[in-house]
Amino acid sequence: MANILIVDDEVSICAAFSSFLKTDGHLPRVASSGEDALRQVAENPPDLVILDIRLPGITGLQALARMRKMQPALPVVIITAHGTMDNAVEAMQQGAYEYLVKPVDLAHAREVVARALSVSDRSREVESHRSNGSAGHLLVGASPAMQAVYKKIGMAGLSDAGVLIQGESGTGKELAAIAIHQNSLRRRGAFVPINCGSLPDTLLESELFGYEEGAFTGASKRKAGRIEEADGGTLFLDEIAEMSPAAQVKLLRFLEDKKLTRLGAVQAIAVDARVIAATNQPVAECVADGSFREDLYYRLNVLSIYLPPLRERLADLPALVAHFLDRFSGAARTDISPQALDALRGYAWPGNVRELRNAIEHAAVAARGRVIGIEHLPEHIFVTQADSEITGKLEAAIREFVRERLARAENEGNVTYDAIMAELEKPVLRELMKHTSSNQAYASRLLSIHRTTLRKKLEELLQA
Repeated sequence: MANILIVDDEVSICAAFSSFLKTDGHLPRVASSGEDALRQVAENPPDLVILDIRLPGITGLQALARMRKMQPALPVVIITAHGTMDNAVEAMQQGAYEYLVKPVDLAHAREVVARALSVSDRSREVESHRSNGSAGHLLVGASPAMQAVYKKIGMAGLSDAGVLIQGESGTGKELAAIAIHQNSLRRRGAFVPINCGSLPDTLLESELFGYEEGAFTGASKRKAGRIEEADGGTLFLDEIAEMSPAAQVKLLRFLEDKKLTRLGAVQAIAVDARVIAATNQPVAECVADGSFREDLYYRLNVLSIYLPPLRERLADLPALVAHFLDRFSGAARTDISPQALDALRGYAWPGNVRELRNAIEHAAVAARGRVIGIEHLPEHIFVTQADSEITGKLEAAIREFVRERLARAENEGNVTYDAIMAELEKPVLRELMKHTSSNQAYASRLLSIHRTTLRKKLEELLQA
């Protein structure tokens, strides 16, 4: 349900738009002049404006210019009975989302409204990120590795060059792309993300480039693609290495001439969208094995940003934990114990920052307002920490044992490497026999040791 302002001095036009918008579940309201429209935008900003050019008082184009200053992300659809080139050019230069000529095809208008509202939703999402701060707040951490990332984000914001963001899953590649968008001249435009790995090849092409009515079975009406939605803004292609060869060719063609052809269409249309791509795969290897086009790789990889995995920037872990606790603690501030923080430091984090976020949310819920302890962490982290503590104690004991034997060797000269290793093997073999009830066949399979070798070791070490 969207709040849509219709601005037209013709009662019939307002009634027609109001009728079909209500049918689609929206809340239409009407203004008969540009001045009235500006007042309503200021007092109760709508999600979308449908604006006639010719109005009593100030013109629709003058009202559009003022609306863009008041609400830069507000999508405005222009309608007019005088579809001249000058009007169309000026409307688009003023930042209109779309331009419709009377008599308006309501089916086409319904499609335009749906697309405009979709772009508006994404713009509000980006604006929400922006309200929480700049790139340094989207991506948390002050380690040298992240400082290098921030510098490259700043560089990327200065141009429209292609950017390829690489890093493991969960490192924050989309947040980096949003930060680039926010710090670029396109920040008032839409940020349109799409995951190339989550869609089948055929569906990915239609999602990216759009299609005409009848282009394929089920295409009952024309649909603009994600690239068109990003016109004037940024298109973020996640998991770009999953893109099919056919889609790679079409994307390369768009990057070269900034024109695309919808599926089933003949005429190409110009779209001004910046493309930022990301992947968790080594794209250079994909180029080498032929699964990814070399020319597309170079076109996308004008600027390269590498997001380090969490295990390579553990210095940022306390700041990340504090950041997530602020989000999940609610009104009552929840802290974390030193022991729990040590457990987090000792974990490998294969899922990176995304996994840490989920772990802190789990712990905040489990702690129920108390200080988060080890017992509140997800079980796999708790178990890993317990295993790590046991391993640490074992290593300390072994080091002490070896130091004592080496000191004996310096004084007495009768300690050999084989003798030290034999003493270390004895407790292993004793526990193995105890665990397997002295079943040598089972024990050899359990530790992947040849049965003859095991029998020989038992004779030499345990029966000596």
